[in-house]
Amino acid sequence: MDSNRKSEVTRGVVLPLIALAVITTAAVVSGQHAVYIALMAAVPLFAAVFASVGLTALVAVITFIAGLVVAFIPGDEDFNSSVAPLICVVAFSAIAVIASQYRSSGGPGATSTVERRKSMQFQLQTQADLDSMTGLLNRRGAIRVLGPRNTDTERVIAFLDCDLFKSVNEEYGVDVGDEFLQAVAGRLRHRLPGHDTVARWDGDEFLLAISADAKSARPALERLIASINGSTIRTTAGPIPATVSVGAALWAPGQELEDVIARSGRALYAAKTAGRGRIVVDGEAGTSAGAPADLPEAQRLTEDAE
Repeated sequence: MDSNRKSEVTRGVVLPLIALAVITTAAVVSGQHAVYIALMAAVPLFAAVFASVGLTALVAVITFIAGLVVAFIPGDEDFNSSVAPLICVVAFSAIAVIASQYRSSGGPGATSTVERRKSMQFQLQTQADLDSMTGLLNRRGAIRVLGPRNTDTERVIAFLDCDLFKSVNEEYGVDVGDEFLQAVAGRLRHRLPGHDTVARWDGDEFLLAISADAKSARPALERLIASINGSTIRTTAGPIPATVSVGAALWAPGQELEDVIARSGRALYAAKTAGRGRIVVDGEAGTSAGAPADLPEAQRLTEDAE
């Protein structure tokens, strides 16, 4: 028996039964049965404060039996005077069992054991969907949130790649590189509305899902990355200049996520080929439809989603 179980039995059963023994002894000695039987009604309530429903019910049964025994012991009073106190014992025993159930369930609005288990599973799943370094969704989380097909309004899926990030790691070390990515992630998160999605796809690549159509895609992306391009990122090694390249594609209702991921990857390849700090939207001039995606992970989308 573990310590918590021992504590429950001690406080919820042993102590109430000790109290019951004291009350029973006083009733026998004094002969005032009705008074002390009425006091017995408090014993199950005492048990309900600490014990489980089952243990509380056990204490209630023992208390009622003790009351009956006392009621039949010859004394200054007859049995009829003990009937009302015995009814009180029964009533308070029922209240005690209900109170114990109420306490065990956590009160009104509390979740059941099954619901709590589902909540724990959801929390574990949520943790698995987050990138531990940036706090953003990871690739798995992004795929789960977005779903395999667009069933809503038009959206834009964009890949954002930090230019020359390899040089940051080589010159300043991976710890500073992590600071750099965390700062970029923070700027993206704070610039995006709550209904949009930002995730760390892999390495220095981020995935964005924003509410925009073909006409508003470029202006929306320009506003989003304005806080990064042409600015510096503060790190423990000092400020580091930052630029990002962006490839985007329109995700129309009914289209597969895998398809828009591939088109966004080709647009990103075109943006990086054209030079740093560029935005290329799929279908615009300069996007090479036949260029290989600069995101090999996009080709494994279906495999990663399983």
